Amino acid sequence: MKKKIFSICLSVVVLVSLIVVLVPGCTGDGEQGTIEVKATLCDEAWEGDVDYTLTPASGSAVTGTNVTASFNVTAGEWTCEDVSGGPAGAYLESITPDPTQTLAADGTITFTLEFEEKQDAWIEFLTWTINGVPIEEWEGHWDYEPGLGYYAEVTWCDVIDVHYQQGVDGCQGREVTLNETDEIKIHYAWGEGDPPPEVVWVEVLNDDCAVVKEPHLEGPTPEKLGQVPSFEGKPIGPKDEKFYPLPWCNNVTLDVETSWELVKCLNYTKTINWLHIGECIEPPCEWCVLFNLLVPGPGFGFQLWPHACVELVDDVDVKPDNNCADGPPLYLQIV
Repeated sequence: MKKKIFSICLSVVVLVSLIVVLVPGCTGDGEQGTIEVKATLCDEAWEGDVDYTLTPASGSAVTGTNVTASFNVTAGEWTCEDVSGGPAGAYLESITPDPTQTLAADGTITFTLEFEEKQDAWIEFLTWTINGVPIEEWEGHWDYEPGLGYYAEVTWCDVIDVHYQQGVDGCQGREVTLNETDEIKIHYAWGEGDPPPEVVWVEVLNDDCAVVKEPHLEGPTPEKLGQVPSFEGKPIGPKDEKFYPLPWCNNVTLDVETSWELVKCLNYTKTINWLHIGECIEPPCEWCVLFNLLVPGPGFGFQLWPHACVELVDDVDVKPDNNCADGPPLYLQIV
């Protein structure tokens, strides 16, 4: 009888051992680790309400509603996604070090939600200038029509330029890259003779110092990464034709595309020396312009309209409707 009982007990022990060995998930499955979710705003630690989902490669997802938070979960691959909310007026820039990570048993991984303050590139027209003098102070000017345009008398070696105010709002002190397009439409309106010459000429100079940007307050000067002028939308390289006709009674677009690296939350004044009037022999001219306007002599007139746009490079702009600016027309009389 005792032998029979011993035999039954031994069979039970063997069966239990086989179940432990053969049934999957009885060892190794369910090993735990820790997921931490944190957040930053402009690289500074931030805590508050924010919704997100932690999704495993298999199994049930975990929902989070705030940071900093910690979750004990099964080891394996996890993805942080579906992020919403967070700091007021901010947007999610990235999840670091990676939105998908592998959690080891008894290990810890961290998802950091990196938020950026409202990032907004903007530009505003300031004034026309002649030889650096604001048009309102230029001796040979008057309002063509109050608030709608200016008339100015200019002569050989005068330089016509435009000033804009611009900047990028966002996390203070961060650098950002901008692409910028500036243009003027020029209309050859009148000239000496009956009829006047059918064309005058524009020479492309593209001096690098013709487009500059300076901060209003103390701060680093922006770095110009590139500058390419165009005539009627055609980019002009160093080896391309330099002289282009300006037909009578036609609108022609002159533009320049520049790219910049600058610091956010500083205001900048951008100066564009567009046109030099005529060839200068004596005294020598200080060339620092984009284009040279070659006219036969006095008595010629032109109308100019300015336009400028800025664009963030591969980045979010929360208010794109202030990315472009127009200014009042300028009517030039060569005397």
